[in-house]
Amino acid sequence: MISLAGMNAQTKYAKIVVYRNEDVTTKAVEEYKIYVDDNLTTSLKNYSTDEFYMPEGSFRLRVNDESPATLTVKCAKGNNYYFKVYRNLSLPNKPLAIAAVDSVTAVKEMRYVKKFVTRKTEASNMGYQNAIGIVLEPVWGFNNVGMLSTTTGTEAKLNFGGNGIIGIGYSHEFSDNFGWSVELQDLFSSLTPQITNGSVDFNTGIISTTPYLRIPIFKHKQNIKIGAGLDYHFNPVLSSDTEKLLNGIKDEWTYNDALGYHIILFFETMVGKRLKIHTGLKYSDVQYTFASGKKYHPTSDELTTIRGNSMAVSLGLEYCF
Repeated sequence: MISLAGMNAQTKYAKIVVYRNEDVTTKAVEEYKIYVDDNLTTSLKNYSTDEFYMPEGSFRLRVNDESPATLTVKCAKGNNYYFKVYRNLSLPNKPLAIAAVDSVTAVKEMRYVKKFVTRKTEASNMGYQNAIGIVLEPVWGFNNVGMLSTTTGTEAKLNFGGNGIIGIGYSHEFSDNFGWSVELQDLFSSLTPQITNGSVDFNTGIISTTPYLRIPIFKHKQNIKIGAGLDYHFNPVLSSDTEKLLNGIKDEWTYNDALGYHIILFFETMVGKRLKIHTGLKYSDVQYTFASGKKYHPTSDELTTIRGNSMAVSLGLEYCF
């Protein structure tokens, strides 16, 4: 099975080999970061080599972020390409350089190079920097406000932290350890327990942005994400339809847009060449203030200024590109 997979990769992709065998004593422990089309693919210490597979076409090979060396590479499927990464000692500032090397020279030079990382990967397994996806969050809010009493004497409450969130998002990885995401979400909440002859619901849209730290824990296939960010809550609306109840009303109360914050702790796993899932905890907090009603207005401080703090379990699926 392994050999068949290797033959398939060699047939459908070009093999790219990068190596380093610098005869230098200064900066010998420095690692060179290797990027392919701005995707961080690997890193090389001195006297090490690595390889990866690319589809037919052209790509940009880059070494390091500051004062980088770049080279545009055209490749054809089924062929092998060798590139030597080194510092050009003939120039005063000793800049980085990339040299395309023929197979005979490369094989000879790599006899003295040990494989620092053994990793054969297709292009679709590289560290993609972008992802789009969906998120679902069951929510447990901490601020339950009593809205009405049922005929059984039970108080029906509304949680302004929400019962659930559904959203879509985009994320970008700036490096192996730092990224940023933005989401468009819909938060919804209803009475608990629900009643059969009426309803009270709370909804708000949320634009959420999160810078985060990303900690790889298993060959970059699994990561821990820790972050904190801001939430812009827009069009918060409390809808009541309790006319069938004694002293009930039918009205919509609009609250002012509000700025809140959140903290996340996620566990992320790659489940395919381009798919990843995450699960984890998210704490959120925000405060709403009453703006206007169509017919009525709140008669209690609990509904004039309300807090929407909550804890959620976040479940997400993302497509990487």
